[in-house]
Amino acid sequence: MERKIRILNCLDKLFNPKSVAVIGVSEEPRKLGYQCLKALLMDGYEGRIYPVHPRLKQLMGLRVYNSLDEIEDEIDLAVIAVSAPNVPDALMSCARKKIKCAIVISSGFKEIGGMGEDLERKIKEIAEKHKICIVGPNCFGAANLKAKLNATFGPGVLKLKPGNISIISQSGGMTGAILYHALDLDAGIAKFVSVGNRCNLDFADYIEYFYHDPDTKVIAIFLEGTEDARRFIEVAKRVTKSKPILVYKAGKTKTGTVGVKSHTGSLAGKPELYSAAFKQAGIIEVQSIRELIEGAKVLSIMKHPPRGNRVAVVTHTAGPSIVVSDILESRGCTIANLSDKTIEEIRKLLPFPIPISNPVDLLGFGYALPELYGETVKRVLADENVDLLITIYTPSFQPEIRVPAKEMVEAVREYQKPLIAVLIAPLSMKPEEVEYLENAGIPVFFDPESGARAATIAIHYYTRILKRSGVVNGT
Repeated sequence: MERKIRILNCLDKLFNPKSVAVIGVSEEPRKLGYQCLKALLMDGYEGRIYPVHPRLKQLMGLRVYNSLDEIEDEIDLAVIAVSAPNVPDALMSCARKKIKCAIVISSGFKEIGGMGEDLERKIKEIAEKHKICIVGPNCFGAANLKAKLNATFGPGVLKLKPGNISIISQSGGMTGAILYHALDLDAGIAKFVSVGNRCNLDFADYIEYFYHDPDTKVIAIFLEGTEDARRFIEVAKRVTKSKPILVYKAGKTKTGTVGVKSHTGSLAGKPELYSAAFKQAGIIEVQSIRELIEGAKVLSIMKHPPRGNRVAVVTHTAGPSIVVSDILESRGCTIANLSDKTIEEIRKLLPFPIPISNPVDLLGFGYALPELYGETVKRVLADENVDLLITIYTPSFQPEIRVPAKEMVEAVREYQKPLIAVLIAPLSMKPEEVEYLENAGIPVFFDPESGARAATIAIHYYTRILKRSGVVNGT
């Protein structure tokens, strides 16, 4: 318990520091120390920043300290970007300054074997002796959008949409890839951390922190391997009863397993054992980065959990609805049988008789008459045979034809059922109704595949994982 409290306090310093020291800043823009300082400044961090370099006097308008010993103020977080052989000395300077959390950006540790392993053992000994939590080494860093903290070497990443998804990634490169998908899918991020070699902090520590973090609703993980799978699963099993955890596991092939060892010095393990353990813990395993963010987004926004796996689709164009139906059925969902009453009510709305089934294809009427589309949505969502509704609409971006967003929101409020909106459009032309819909608890996706996969993940979490855990309807 003592370690748990200490780690939680350290991680709070990581994500909510009042002051940050950057050890190893440089005048050379191509060096990581330069980029780390630029990231803090460029993304608007409002705390105190202390660049540290043995010879420089000023950089980017800030005084540069020749050592941590020159800094009189208390430091919450150190970002270390010096060469691997110099990291132990940097860490000792943190110990003298009583800094309890450090991000070690530097690589050249156990991922390269030999001398690198010896170096990592050395910094771990220093950290354990002085009770310093190390993020990394060999990592991208961490960020908290709410605090405007970008403690990475990637200036500009806080252009992400703020939200309540927190990300734990073993790989710095994959952290970037995940964040790019979050941008593409307009998913809201709370915090992220690239854990690297996990010197003395492992996945379970970060999961525990995000479990207690009020700004985190969903946890998304990119995992290569871990030496402490048992604790990972034990903590996750408790957390998934109240916060969803999604994992994308890499290193499933012979070549991938070798790559995991050489990348972060981790034990990949047999993929079937990981998959079985994920299932036992209530973790949702996904098969791509995009699906990781699709699932995280739908679970972070959806307000009303589905009570079953019966899905209805309302569209004005058949092709996307066929794609959605294929994905739903291939993943164990049922295309709902609409009641005779619902079908008759929809027919009465139409200016011209057309066959009505599920998917409900309103043809051009649905596109040109948003009121008709919206009233159909209400009739379908009211149907007792429907647990979740996916609406597919192609915005015209013309003032004469509006997206029937108002009716979708009214239907969700009245019937307290989940609705996922697919508005087929590029993010560069994001429909103005997106924010209105998502504020009402309606997740919006921009292609039919993403909407369908997200629906299956939401149904799986609420109707299988929580039900198996003894939690009813997410409450």
